[in-house]
Amino acid sequence: MAEALIERWRLAVLRVRLDLARSSPIATAELVGYPADGATTYWRADFDYGGFGLSEGTGPPTRLVVPPDLVEAVTHCLDVDFGADTALWLRLVPPYGHLGAVPWEAALVPATGRPLVRVPDRLPPGSDPGRVWTVAVAVSVAPDAPWVAGYLSSFVSSLRSAVAGDVDVHVFTDPGAEQALRTLLHEGPDEPRVRLHDSRDAVRLDRSGQHDPHAGGDVLPPPGRVLWGDWITAGLDGRAVRALHIVTDGAFDGDRPVLSVSADPAVPTAGSGRAYVSADRVRRLADRIGASVLSIGSPPGNPCDAATRIIADHVGLRRAGPTLYSALPLDPAGYALAQAHAFVAGAPGSVPIPRDPSLFAYLQPEFVQAALQDPWPDPDRPGQTWLSGRAPIGDSATSGAILPGALGVAGGDAITARYADADSVPMWVAASTRYIENQVAALVRTAGVPGETPAAKQAYDLGVGQAIAELRALVDRRMRES
Repeated sequence: MAEALIERWRLAVLRVRLDLARSSPIATAELVGYPADGATTYWRADFDYGGFGLSEGTGPPTRLVVPPDLVEAVTHCLDVDFGADTALWLRLVPPYGHLGAVPWEAALVPATGRPLVRVPDRLPPGSDPGRVWTVAVAVSVAPDAPWVAGYLSSFVSSLRSAVAGDVDVHVFTDPGAEQALRTLLHEGPDEPRVRLHDSRDAVRLDRSGQHDPHAGGDVLPPPGRVLWGDWITAGLDGRAVRALHIVTDGAFDGDRPVLSVSADPAVPTAGSGRAYVSADRVRRLADRIGASVLSIGSPPGNPCDAATRIIADHVGLRRAGPTLYSALPLDPAGYALAQAHAFVAGAPGSVPIPRDPSLFAYLQPEFVQAALQDPWPDPDRPGQTWLSGRAPIGDSATSGAILPGALGVAGGDAITARYADADSVPMWVAASTRYIENQVAALVRTAGVPGETPAAKQAYDLGVGQAIAELRALVDRRMRES
């Protein structure tokens, strides 16, 4: 799907492939554009894997860099062959090892003066309605880390300054930071749109994940249970959020990148007392609470920033909706991240494309088009610009792909109309929408092509598409009845 997006939107793309067939791994980088009918390769070169600070073994990466000659070549090529308003897109072709952890943005954004956006492998979300920009923030770091309260306070202020309209923030963090943050934010009648959730509520969740208000405060979590997801879901009380921001250390469980959190939010721990959370679990939590935007922050003193980067890259490549990585040491007030939220939340073209070295972002091309001064050409209609809202895949007559509208994604219009002026969307509606979007993306990615794919596969795709459409119709009907 990523290559289809590149072709349909005629992106200026830095494509990187990892070649493992040689005696030692080689990364082939090429800069490709679409000035006419087809793709044009403006520059190509091979780079040793070690030139990025990566080793051939299975050990975790540590000090990663972008080779200086790669930065110089890309910068020169962009200056000579591309317009000043062209956004550069990064396409890492799977499998690409640990190249997703390389700080491409920190090297290329200052050098080129252009935004660098990573190309996802999913369709954009069908709907993200609601009048208020609601954000859930979860922070799990070393007990009483001195920077947490100041960062959260500044990030809330940055969101309010950057995002147009009302901003509603739910904070989930450990007891020490919670008390300090109450003092900074003065939670109460003067701060109606900031809620600090009591970490003791996390231990009042029984094994089924249902909130039990009658349980005593001394109830311990089930052995090995990580309560953050249940705590966040219960704390939101059935209301979806527009964005989820997670800040925690990274780690490697063997060769698998994970996030490190306290198993019990009410009892912060460090070292061996931490629990591990996989990339898939992070993605499922975002979908569960209806978040279209997911941002993952790497805190000061993170012992394994590379793992955090790989998690954000892995999730961003595979989920529908914007996914962001934020390096807190480079953005201590959360201002750059808040600007990225404002870019996604605002009217098209009202906020510049994120281009801060502290960030990397997976965004669908639709988010970026309106922010460019020069309109993008429509590849199907020479001389005309791209039509707003058009699906970034072909119709069944030309590409064999199943149109998202036929699968019920267009049903998101009913959700948008129903909740456009509401403060929030019911969590079950938003979560159902995220599930349907993921199913559509998976189906479109593997859909058969008439004349090339066996009839049985085409029949299977059609059946799955009809089932997804029926599910969307059921959600729409339940929504109207509620």
